[in-house]
Amino acid sequence: MRRRIVTSLVFVAGVCLVTPGGGPSVEDMFVATTQGAAETEGTMCLMSGDDDGGPAEAGRHDLPEGPVEAGHYNDGARPDSVVSGFSRTEQNERQLTIPTSSNEGGDLPPVRMVVDPYPGFNGVAVDATTDLVLMSDTNRKSLLVYDRLAGSATSPAPATPRRQIMGPDTGVGFVAGVAMDPVHRELFTVNNDVEDRLVAFDYDDRGNVKPKRLLYVPHQSWGIAFAPKRDVLALSVQTPNMFVVFKRDAKKFDAPLRSVRGPKTQMADPHGIYFDETHNEVVVANHGNFRPGELITSYTAYDARESRQERAGNQFNENARGRFLASSITVFDGGAKGDVAPLRVVQGPLSQIDWPMGVAVDELNNEIIVANNGDNSVLVFPRTANGDVPPTRVLRGPLTGIKGPMGVAIAKDEIWIANFGDHSAVVFPRLAAGNVRPRRIVRNAPAGKDTSGFGNPYAVAYDTKRQEVLVPN
Repeated sequence: MRRRIVTSLVFVAGVCLVTPGGGPSVEDMFVATTQGAAETEGTMCLMSGDDDGGPAEAGRHDLPEGPVEAGHYNDGARPDSVVSGFSRTEQNERQLTIPTSSNEGGDLPPVRMVVDPYPGFNGVAVDATTDLVLMSDTNRKSLLVYDRLAGSATSPAPATPRRQIMGPDTGVGFVAGVAMDPVHRELFTVNNDVEDRLVAFDYDDRGNVKPKRLLYVPHQSWGIAFAPKRDVLALSVQTPNMFVVFKRDAKKFDAPLRSVRGPKTQMADPHGIYFDETHNEVVVANHGNFRPGELITSYTAYDARESRQERAGNQFNENARGRFLASSITVFDGGAKGDVAPLRVVQGPLSQIDWPMGVAVDELNNEIIVANNGDNSVLVFPRTANGDVPPTRVLRGPLTGIKGPMGVAIAKDEIWIANFGDHSAVVFPRLAAGNVRPRRIVRNAPAGKDTSGFGNPYAVAYDTKRQEVLVPN
């Protein structure tokens, strides 16, 4: 029998092996390491560049500098002349010296690179009072602010953002959810899988600036829901199957006001979250990957504290196993706390919910809008929907331009969808349905530019049989 041979190269950062016995407690270790990180805010974001937020990837050689959203490079080379991170002009002018022996060292350029030089949208938030839109960028590790009416239905050119926040001082890394506070003129984003912190900026910030505040949050925090009347932020947290609520101006090691967590909640790998203050409800989108508390590892000071509370009495079920559940939307009372059942659950084959990412509520028209990543669609349900019910409207099909939808927002009778599957966000009239073209497309790269699909790659494997490089995200 022929065996498939796979050679893996795994890069691991911040691995902690916790063993019983003497020495500092796990809580003490996490507090110490997290406080140490606080002294060098932003250094976890491994990016190099100038103070204006230049090229963000450390170690990049001769990649385009300046505003990629302008669709050109500073040296005048066209974007379509780039091959493996180097322009053809640069490749012709520059002779790369490839080492002939593994004994050679020094500052060597790579033989080739797979790199996407353009932003990759994830979260989206719309401020209807100032007509500004905020989107997170997981690829170049940045935040981009656009005019609400930016983009075009027909132009292949990228839209120019009003501002971009990017650079090692920003603390912006593998970012996911975003939120905007027009009263205090603050922008929020949460780092999902590496930096474990929320960062806040002023509306007018740009370039490589330090955040005005940072808050250490649970590992794998993903979505942000801002509730302006309560002046709080709710964050969804994937693996612990929970959401936590912080004061808007919480910083550093401030504790959350409350958390919702436990088997009664029916949350499983939550992502999108929305705080509907009109109806006093919190809406959460769940992928369905459930892991019990016994199998959750403490990664941060916050997680260590929560684990200690949860496991009071040293109760530990050795037979605990994770399981896959159907994707769902769970709706909670706005003041929910602890292990409480949701008010309503939308789940089942009729609902068509499949890996939901962002979720938004049209509080005026009583509708829930879901970015359905599993089948490249947007689902719209009545706000009070419950059980296995079909959506009232579906946006799906090649004309829609919906590809890998992540974030979703509703404002001024328009639905915004941030695509991760290509370099765009698409905007539809609120009542749009079916396979219809968007009203506007906000591109962050020229039309037709493929995306690498890299999210947060930590390992690389080479399949010698098929001669393929495998990159898990």
